[in-house]
Amino acid sequence: MRRRTATYDAFRALPRAAAVPAVFTFSTAVALSLAAALGNTALGLVILVVQGLVALAWLAVTDVDGGEGAIVIVALGAVAANVLAVRRDGEDVAGAVSILAMAFVASLALQLFRKNRQRVVEALAGTVSAVVLVVLAAHLLAASTKTGWAVAATAVLCAAAAVLAGRGGDLLTLRPVLVSGAQRGWAGLLFGFAAATLTGTALGGLWAPLSAGSGTVIGAVTGLAAIAADLAVELADADSLDERRAAALRPLTVLLPLVVAAPVAYAAARLLVG
Repeated sequence: MRRRTATYDAFRALPRAAAVPAVFTFSTAVALSLAAALGNTALGLVILVVQGLVALAWLAVTDVDGGEGAIVIVALGAVAANVLAVRRDGEDVAGAVSILAMAFVASLALQLFRKNRQRVVEALAGTVSAVVLVVLAAHLLAASTKTGWAVAATAVLCAAAAVLAGRGGDLLTLRPVLVSGAQRGWAGLLFGFAAATLTGTALGGLWAPLSAGSGTVIGAVTGLAAIAADLAVELADADSLDERRAAALRPLTVLLPLVVAAPVAYAAARLLVG
């Protein structure tokens, strides 16, 4: 009887823990899609907000020492990546590796001149990985610049559909479990992948320059990327985190699937649309 009660309580807690962040993910995707339709300026501003939230959350989760200097480095990296994303029809985003190199040098200098240096390697890793995340997000702007707003909108909507449907599938059943230590099941994976693929097919058939075929592929690959990112956050949440770091993980639960899907969408769009 006690086991049944515990199982029921865990199941009852799932909508709050799983479905609500997925709804916010989908809402963010809708906002990004509307901004893309309005033009690159509007999309760039919304992406900058997303980059800021993701960077602050990531620095808090990784508990970076010297956080003020790290925030400046990541902010400059985000602006530089977004500028590259709109140059030469988005093709200059390929040079974002130079941003990562400069971010590493700046982070190293920050640690060398910081007083009472502790956990230097962790601080370097946290800062540079935060710059990686903002650079990934900039690829959505590059995709819109290179191939049109419809591609960017399709990508984020498919990624969000994968997260929302996947979490919904997990509410139905968690058996068999997808990965040990996470409340994710194979049903959620299949539901999420199917939702992303079907969304891509539908939107690709509606919005030029996509087609139903190219939309299907973009939906499938961005959906898988979003599911992988969502699962990674779920596994991090399963680890023992203090209250502050656990709270910082919530924005990542909402935004990280869209950020990780952005470079996948850019690469797929370059191959399929041109």
